[in-house]
Amino acid sequence: MRRKTVLYGALMTAILGGCTNTEQVSTTEYFEGTASYQLNAADVFRLAKHMKQRDLVKSLKPLYGESYYSEEAFKSAISTRLNRELSDELYKELKQKAVVAPQVLSLEFVADNTLRVRFGHEQVPLQQKLLDMSALTLSSLDKLGKYQWATSSLVVAVEPTTLCVKIQDKQGSEVNQVCPAESTGFTLHTDHDYHYHGLGQEFQKAGDLDGRWNQRTRHAGNKMEGFNGGATGNTIIPILYGASPTQSDFALYLNNLYTSEWQFDGQEINVKASKGASEIIVMVAPKQKELRKQFMQLSGKPLVPPRQMFGMWLSEYGFDNWAEMDSKLATLRDNQFPIDGVVMDLQWFGNVSGNDPDSQMGSLTWDRENFPQPEQKIAKLKQQGIGMVLIEESYVSQGLDEFKALEEKGYLAKDPETGLGANVNPHGGGSWWGKGGMIDWSNPEVNAYWHDWKRQPLIDMGVMGHWTDLGEPEMYNHQARYFGDQAHDEIHNLFNYYWLEGIYQGYQNNDVDQRPFMMSRSGTTGIQKFGASMWSADIGSNLTSLATHIGQQTNMMLSGIDYYGSDIGGFHRKGLGVIGEKKQAALDETYTQWFAYSSLFDVPVRPHTENLCNCKETAPDRIGDRESNRNNLALRYEIIPYLYSLAHHAHQDGEAIFAPVSYEFSEDSTLYDIQHQKMIGNQLMSAVVAELDAKDVTVIFPQGDWFDFRTGAKMDALKAQSKTIDLYNENNQYQLPLFAKQGAIIPVSKSSAGQWTSEVPQDITLKIFGFANNAFTLVEDDGKTTDYLHGAKRETQITTRVFDSRATLSIQSLGKYQGMPSSRALEVNWSLGAEVQVSRISSNAEQAITWKQSGDQLYVKLAQLPEQGETTITLEF
Repeated sequence: MRRKTVLYGALMTAILGGCTNTEQVSTTEYFEGTASYQLNAADVFRLAKHMKQRDLVKSLKPLYGESYYSEEAFKSAISTRLNRELSDELYKELKQKAVVAPQVLSLEFVADNTLRVRFGHEQVPLQQKLLDMSALTLSSLDKLGKYQWATSSLVVAVEPTTLCVKIQDKQGSEVNQVCPAESTGFTLHTDHDYHYHGLGQEFQKAGDLDGRWNQRTRHAGNKMEGFNGGATGNTIIPILYGASPTQSDFALYLNNLYTSEWQFDGQEINVKASKGASEIIVMVAPKQKELRKQFMQLSGKPLVPPRQMFGMWLSEYGFDNWAEMDSKLATLRDNQFPIDGVVMDLQWFGNVSGNDPDSQMGSLTWDRENFPQPEQKIAKLKQQGIGMVLIEESYVSQGLDEFKALEEKGYLAKDPETGLGANVNPHGGGSWWGKGGMIDWSNPEVNAYWHDWKRQPLIDMGVMGHWTDLGEPEMYNHQARYFGDQAHDEIHNLFNYYWLEGIYQGYQNNDVDQRPFMMSRSGTTGIQKFGASMWSADIGSNLTSLATHIGQQTNMMLSGIDYYGSDIGGFHRKGLGVIGEKKQAALDETYTQWFAYSSLFDVPVRPHTENLCNCKETAPDRIGDRESNRNNLALRYEIIPYLYSLAHHAHQDGEAIFAPVSYEFSEDSTLYDIQHQKMIGNQLMSAVVAELDAKDVTVIFPQGDWFDFRTGAKMDALKAQSKTIDLYNENNQYQLPLFAKQGAIIPVSKSSAGQWTSEVPQDITLKIFGFANNAFTLVEDDGKTTDYLHGAKRETQITTRVFDSRATLSIQSLGKYQGMPSSRALEVNWSLGAEVQVSRISSNAEQAITWKQSGDQLYVKLAQLPEQGETTITLEF
């Protein structure tokens, strides 16, 4: 039901016409609305049964949910619906049940484009205030009437009866209207057709690449849910975006981390939280990109991951011993697959046994029988350029000394009766990991204690990252109490946030210069500022699950998570859904397509599967099409300099790394329904596929010229701006298309003797596509430490300028970091994109420049870039 808002036509005309008769007001306004009457079905049903008037339920059904702001209107509506006279007794009962107390509204103007709306008296709990609003400033606020205000960006009006808040942009177009609901929640209405994204992740429809919430219901709360032959994460990050090619865009943050439900019904959204405050922060901007940057400013920009995390990391559940892991590393090396690390599942501390108090869950101590001398092994792997990430969980078996120590200090979730560690599963069932309690991460003392005792020795050993598994939390005791005597629902959706924050804080407290990096299965607003990435959990091995994952990646990006990955090939192989002689072919194709997608869009590239039987393969040289996998991984390593620079841009400015094409080309209305195309930064675009037997894909090209990234060839026949692209190259290898826009500047790596590496290249190699005025900043650092936070990095500004008969390429590097290459050559592959004949190339560098043109490809080499100053290369036509 949409409440009607009173419009002040004459006054609004004056506002939009530039009325200057304004009054400066405070930034916060308070209002009390009018009591109303509203019938609901449950009350009428009970009353009809009590008074034995069964016709009431059907007769009054059209009135359910409608609000009436006078008793006269309420009584008249009831009388109209009844087919008989309304008795005083019946009306008295209906009126008593229908009275709704007047709402209270707090309206705060936070910034010129940002408004905080709170219905009711309840305040947001301190621990749920995860946005830092201190950076926002309000430059102007004018009161235009008793219920209307204007900033430089917004015009805001309050309807005094309903307390609905109408928000218009500075052009006078309505963006949306926020109204109080009868319980913990609100309704949002707009007169326009917006495309809705954000809100974390929830897997709903298998095979659907479209992650938009339009016409869906988002059931929000951190948990694992069975989905399509596997189990995927439902993660609530309560930031919603409405995007439109013709209207101002908006973002809406619900400052409430309890479980919630978001119903999207056309132009109306109904939101209801299980409890807590109805506080909404609304931001308005011309483009979604601006809103996302603002949200990143408020929630925290991501740390730059270690450079190795942009490569491939091999993982499975799990390696039983060093020998099993070594055998897979050996064949990857023999088959010329680059690899940057291994991810160790829970076998590293000794396997677990169900409902067993002596299970090793929670020991976080190496099983030295199967993994002897881990210190030496980690050091040896490091010499080979292979890092290690270890899994950890929050559960501790009660037979372990660790349980006793935690319980003695009160560091476990507590039984409300005894104050001792609460049994996670007091009624049995679900305790596949053992039997015991759960660490209470909401207690800050716990984080420091556990980090110093268990995690710091592993970091000192050389472990590069932390895999926080089961962090929804997956299993918990509903009756347990937590730090400060909190109930479970107070901390549930914050549980993994506290855990990740504790890891980050442990690095800070111990002055560790290694970058913190976590791979998490759950979280909420702002975990990226701790160095956390996320993956979509124990997904089924089928392409219809991958398709849904692809759609959820967009939602996660808009929710602040740039680094979102998957179990490549699927965790649950039973989810393949194919049996008999076709099973292996289906599995190979599923893996090949998945690996191609993840090689472009996952951080890290991480094959993973359940392999307790030691009968399954997950390394890309052992499953799928080997040549396709190797070539797709080579492409990933080739563009790591570009990706790593984007990671710095994300950290510095809140820029997105992986976004839908409409995010970058928001003015093109034809792109909003294109969900299978994604950008990498703002210069590369791919079209993704997740469908068995797919042979080609249709690509819709945004306006402008585009180039094939692999060949440098300019795309032709684009008058209709679409083209069907083959997914198999001339060697029958599967690959997703990758295109560079006109003027793109892409720093790349080259393989050395057929071997790829994630390390900083010794020289600078650029791919440039076509002619346009453009610039890109290549950012490099030591790739390992936090020194970049203190300025230890090199930024190379690369600029192209185009004139009538010439073009210039300028390169200037500033900054230093320890271990950086001191002398660098430059190599440029410039895709000219036209019948352009280069007649002369010159440079201000002292070293000789060499070049050659082959068709529309130009190759330029400079033996050495000077350490200081700007180098300019000029092309004459």
